[in-house]
Amino acid sequence: MAQGTRTRSHRCGIQTAWTEAAGADAAVAALAASLDVGRIAHLVIFFSPVYGVEALNAALGRTFPGVRVAGCTSSGEISPMAGLDRGLVAIAFPHEGFRIASTVLEAVDNLDAERASASIRGLRCTMETIGRGGQRFAISLIDGLANAEETVIAAIGYGLDGVPLVGGSAGDELTFSETALIHDGQVHRRAAVLLLIESDFPVEIFKNDNFEPTGVKFVVTETDHEQRTVRELNAEPAAVEYANALGLDPDALTPTSFAAHPLVVRVGGDYFCRSIRHLNPDRSLSFHCAIESGVVLTLARQKDLVEATREELARLDARLGGVDLVIGFECVLRRLDAEIHQARHSIAELYRHYNVVGFETYGEQYRSMHLNQTFTGIAIGRPAGP
Repeated sequence: MAQGTRTRSHRCGIQTAWTEAAGADAAVAALAASLDVGRIAHLVIFFSPVYGVEALNAALGRTFPGVRVAGCTSSGEISPMAGLDRGLVAIAFPHEGFRIASTVLEAVDNLDAERASASIRGLRCTMETIGRGGQRFAISLIDGLANAEETVIAAIGYGLDGVPLVGGSAGDELTFSETALIHDGQVHRRAAVLLLIESDFPVEIFKNDNFEPTGVKFVVTETDHEQRTVRELNAEPAAVEYANALGLDPDALTPTSFAAHPLVVRVGGDYFCRSIRHLNPDRSLSFHCAIESGVVLTLARQKDLVEATREELARLDARLGGVDLVIGFECVLRRLDAEIHQARHSIAELYRHYNVVGFETYGEQYRSMHLNQTFTGIAIGRPAGP
């Protein structure tokens, strides 16, 4: 087994593996050496863009012939042992216990919503032919630089007709240059992959955050909706108004500033994060989510990240009668927050205890919402019996 490669077998039959082997061929070979390949029906992978998506896709096709594959680039990979800065994580679904149907939505930055919804309905029809009456959920993987998650999630939600959805937006280690997805031997950009999964085991989707609203509010008074850029808050340059509320120099704003001081919007009595991506030279602010003019944003204060995460995982564990593993989608800004507060080790301990695997995202999906600075996912319960 290659150095830095680990694997874990779960009671539901899923195998997980992760590696930091250098190079696409070596990383895929390390996975194959650590997994029981004959048991694998479907691979879901999250990987650093340093591998090169075309090279990785080719290596997967050579090494896992006949195995369906879906995955995306990330801004960090999550394994039960620890976060990987530049690695490859695989979730290997077995032939028994799960049924999976998947599809690709192309050109999501110019999405034909009616056609997309029809494609999702077709996916549901496929599941009806292979399903056995288990619990169903969907996983979305969306190009994180296409600025299209809201449109995509609306179309998917309409097509799913109530099937619960979680997912993440593909990242590229905060370079914001190119994200990509893999689906059944093809590389896709400006696309989304949707997996519809039926499980014989108990499952529950979730979202978790660690912020609470303050009394500081901003009205969005000028915005470029398509570019997800807010030019003015309270009729002032957006970065100036935001920085003044923090007591900071606008030119000193960094990703760690945005992670530590998120903005939230109230929807239906609950608050959802609208995270800032970066500061622009004209002192406008680019966001990870679309922001409409007239929206009221509230400055949030953070709660303890470790305790908020611990409480949610313990709730899932009690609810499911024991968590077997968690497939998680965590905003990269939460990692920055954990680094600021020297909490990465404590978070890693939690993920080890609850078998969390996944990736660090440019945005998270939960039901019909596109979110930021949250931890979403699907918890799979342990099989009944001893």
